[in-house]
Amino acid sequence: MTNNLSFRRAVRLGLAAAVATVLLSACGGDDGSSPPTPSVPASTPAPPPPTPAPPPPITAEEVVDGAGLQSFVEAAAAAMSEAASTPEEAYAFADETFRPPGAWNHDDIYLGIVLPDGTTFFHAANQALEGQNLWDLRDLRGVFFMRELVGAAQAGSGFVRHFWENPTVEGDEEDGSPKLGFGVPVTIGDMELIVSSGIYPPITAADVLNRNLLQRFVERALATAAAAAASPEEAYPFMDATFRPPGEWRHDDIYLFVVSLDGVVFFHGADMAIEGHNLWDREDLNGLLFVRELVAAARAGGGFVQYHWDNPVVEGDEVDGSPKVSYAALLALGTTDLTLGAGIYLE
Repeated sequence: MTNNLSFRRAVRLGLAAAVATVLLSACGGDDGSSPPTPSVPASTPAPPPPTPAPPPPITAEEVVDGAGLQSFVEAAAAAMSEAASTPEEAYAFADETFRPPGAWNHDDIYLGIVLPDGTTFFHAANQALEGQNLWDLRDLRGVFFMRELVGAAQAGSGFVRHFWENPTVEGDEEDGSPKLGFGVPVTIGDMELIVSSGIYPPITAADVLNRNLLQRFVERALATAAAAAASPEEAYPFMDATFRPPGEWRHDDIYLFVVSLDGVVFFHGADMAIEGHNLWDREDLNGLLFVRELVAAARAGGGFVQYHWDNPVVEGDEVDGSPKVSYAALLALGTTDLTLGAGIYLE
């Protein structure tokens, strides 16, 4: 009996000691101190995605001229500068904001960013160009337009005119279409960047350097005149105020003319004194009745006529003339049809 009591007492004491040990381990060390707290690695929160910029004051779809292009590019540079403080943030912002179709990217109006050495930092339309150096890239007339764009931007900002194939125009693969670029510098962190964009502006007289551009110039004049006037009486004051002054519609020996279908000069951008004269029987220096040919080309839906004429800037061509080509198209003003055209001397 005594042995059984002793055994039970020993078991109870052992259990009590075990419980005490467990409690002691939970509350602290043998000396009463708190147990060491395991170190937890501090988590680095992922940076928030860049906040997209609000739409620019003029969207990509609305950019149709140099003033709009400048406003668009300057807004892009300001938005990126405000949103990013490192090159990595700048690229993330551009990738999220400028690349998707929308206010910052529409058809052939998009943004590009280059380094001062011509390396592409970002390209909204062709990501494969990123990282490539375009310093030696020439346009279709041999101009190092990337060098000129960088130079214009580093001077504060500026426009660069060059010739590039317009994907919406047929027949300009060899000589290209005039394109206007604008670049502005921006510094992000310790990196200098140049933000730019470009447009294919409407063809002006100064752009007319070949047959393709000549035709597009005449067709643009045709649409402009038809939209501005519904009769010859309305058309003449418009042409006199719009097509005659030097500038967009008249440059050096590029000008517009309008003749009736029987050869009477209705409007002449370079020689007002010839207006009202009938030139139906006018021949070029080789005897070609070129006015009749121009009227026939217009009646046929538009076309080119090549002839020889005295070029005022060429000495010695008074007898045989210099080759000249004109493009003529039919201008309908109410019930009256006229022939509208322009010409260039071929080099």
